[in-house]
Amino acid sequence: MAFSRQFRALLRLAGLWAIPWTLIGSALAVVRWLVAGQVVPSGQTLGSWILLHALGYGALGLISGIDVGLLLGWMDRGRSIEEIPPRRLALWSAIGGAGPALLFAGLGLAFGASAAVLVPLLGLGAVSAGISAVASRAVVAGTGRSLPRADASKRLR
Repeated sequence: MAFSRQFRALLRLAGLWAIPWTLIGSALAVVRWLVAGQVVPSGQTLGSWILLHALGYGALGLISGIDVGLLLGWMDRGRSIEEIPPRRLALWSAIGGAGPALLFAGLGLAFGASAAVLVPLLGLGAVSAGISAVASRAVVAGTGRSLPRADASKRLR
């Protein structure tokens, strides 16, 4: 029973990261379509261009959310979310948000990609880390730390 509750929490956290990244990817697709028309492959419609970006960025958000959830579960085992200091939560969120981009950059270097090609990916990792840290701080600030203390049955184990 505890595994299913933790798994649901991990999926919820992954969704919280995937939804904003899907929206960011869709907005970026529209901007790229309007500003840099030469980037768009010929014969591709605006709808398929937006869907391609939404899926790509949504997958990045999903992976980042899973990464953050696993990192929180591993590093702060046995603590409820109210017990984790906000700065520490922001740190784990930033590391988890940047993790997938850094992983893909490392794989690119391992398989012979030039460093110049990886600069945008590392920039995306920095943006993801920043967004994750700000989002986690906002969630904690929104709670006001006035929530009742969680009992032992609701803690991560």
